[in-house]
Amino acid sequence: MLLKSLTMKNFRQYRGEQRVEFSSYKNQNVTVILGNNTSGKTTLLQAFNWCLYGVAIFETKAFLLNLDVSREMNIGDRQYVEVEINLIHDNTEYFISRKQEYTCDSKGTRPSPLKQVNISYKKPDGQIEPIKQMFVEKSINEILPKELSNYFFFDTERIGNISSKADVTEAVKGLLGLSVLDNAMKHLGNTGIKSSVIGKLNLSINLDGNDKALQALKIIQSKQLNRDNIAKKLETVKAEITHYENRKDQLDEILRDNQSTSRLQSKKERLEKDINQEESALESAYEKLLNNFNTNTTSFFAQPLMRRAEALLKEAKVDDKGIKDMNARSIEDIIKRGRCVCGTEINNENDAYRHLLKELEFLPPQSIGTIIRNFKEKIVTYDSTNNSFYDHIQSKFEDIYRYKGRIQEWADERDVISDQIKGKENMKKFEDEIIDVKNRLKEFEAKKEKLIHEDGACVSEIERYQKTYDSLASVSSKNQQTLLYIKYAEEIYTWIERTYREKESAIREKLEKSVNGIFSKMYHGRRKVTIDEKYRVSLLTAYADEDIKTDESKGLETVKNFAFIAGLVDLAREKIVSNAGESTMALSSEPYPLVMDAPFSNADEKHVSNISQVLPEVAEQIIMFVMEKDWRYAETVMGKKVGKKYFLDKQTETLTYLRESEM
Repeated sequence: MLLKSLTMKNFRQYRGEQRVEFSSYKNQNVTVILGNNTSGKTTLLQAFNWCLYGVAIFETKAFLLNLDVSREMNIGDRQYVEVEINLIHDNTEYFISRKQEYTCDSKGTRPSPLKQVNISYKKPDGQIEPIKQMFVEKSINEILPKELSNYFFFDTERIGNISSKADVTEAVKGLLGLSVLDNAMKHLGNTGIKSSVIGKLNLSINLDGNDKALQALKIIQSKQLNRDNIAKKLETVKAEITHYENRKDQLDEILRDNQSTSRLQSKKERLEKDINQEESALESAYEKLLNNFNTNTTSFFAQPLMRRAEALLKEAKVDDKGIKDMNARSIEDIIKRGRCVCGTEINNENDAYRHLLKELEFLPPQSIGTIIRNFKEKIVTYDSTNNSFYDHIQSKFEDIYRYKGRIQEWADERDVISDQIKGKENMKKFEDEIIDVKNRLKEFEAKKEKLIHEDGACVSEIERYQKTYDSLASVSSKNQQTLLYIKYAEEIYTWIERTYREKESAIREKLEKSVNGIFSKMYHGRRKVTIDEKYRVSLLTAYADEDIKTDESKGLETVKNFAFIAGLVDLAREKIVSNAGESTMALSSEPYPLVMDAPFSNADEKHVSNISQVLPEVAEQIIMFVMEKDWRYAETVMGKKVGKKYFLDKQTETLTYLRESEM
């Protein structure tokens, strides 16, 4: 398929009728349309999708009519959005157009739910012949199936990992011509599919009045349908088993060749765990030391002063003459009463009176002797506390030095291990992954065995009832002839199926080789591509003598996507021939263009240059909508391949003109 032109009328910001023609010359197969953000690059890409499939995806509401045209409409007015694609497919020129009406009423401008699509082709005599409406959708899908469109009309910034899409298997088979064989098998079918050739032949057998034969046929059809479902499930399970077996082999070799690294990694992890625990203990010791220091420091450092005070008070000999807890006021009350608590009379002339007066000299407030004695008792208490304080401080300092010593020792050992395994992969993640892989393999193997057992049971039932059916149905000569036709159809089906299996595997291997060849030209590094049975693409990094699956950056994902798509296009251009027995079968496919929006948005300067070198060599036609800043890097490599060049002249947010540039 080669694109000749795209014509738009009032489609989004392209007001009026605007047309762009695409270069398809062999040596100048690139068309470049330059434009800044919001100028209409994505709109051009969506114009293709809308015209072919009636779907346009925009970040904002998909109102397709130009907003300026919409604002100028009055109640009762009608306007149209229209896109036409002119292309060549299988040496025939086609014109595909889609049109949608917009009407204005009291509620505003609204689109019609109908999107009228027409397709016509140019006959050898130059006359334009329309294709009947009932065959339009089928014709478009024959030119480019919808499930393949994202591969050839794609937005690099939004497409993500294109090889992880759910429909990738069927899409790739369609692109590489395997769908021809797949459709042939579906057409021939089996007894369980009534609309297939074999199914119809079985239905044509005359079984009037033969209830046993009819019953046998129903059972055969039912069991065959079961087998078809089992076959699909089994194919998926086998693909998963192969995928995980390959990954297990990779992981086994990685772990086997890196056993010492694994041991060192485990030891390093243990050391780091011990260091973390010791650091927590060190922090706790610091906290206890500071708390004790803040509580008891004053009394501890006051010890020399308290010793001197205690010695001085001993020499004064005044601290123990007073009666403990007695004060001067108590003595005065006794004198005033005239009789002691012991009953002795007190007067101015007896000795008891004189002794009481003497006692007043040692009691507060007249004396501080008692206070001094109390103070000395407190000194004794402080001594006891200070002794434990010192021991506690000394113990915590010893703990702190011990913790710090261990931490330093373990950290040194950890650093030595880090130097030994520096630059090597973390084996722990591979050990975890292989456990998961083994569990998945066990699950899929169990599923496989169960499905094989179920299929075997169905085969036994089919064979048993087939004998009954054949013996009852072969009574008439007409039925005998029909049974012979069925045998022929079954043999043809078996031949095609065998061819399909052989070529599907060979094509996938060839695709992987093609993608790797293109990827190696685009990517500057030690990586390679692997493609599994579901056409899922992974990148492996060369590490020592092993290939290890690694994570991908956005830029690397972009390069991988380009390589995958370019590999598909490259393989589709070849004429693939299948050898089956003594016969051959062509599996060639139509070449496709690559239409890309923002193809270099996630790639660096070096990758842009590499991609620009490879794509024009691989694809029959390249059409790209690109920002000028990105085109500067590509132009130095791709410039000579450009046959048509346009720029988007943005007037306002709602109006852009397509202008052709001089080459």
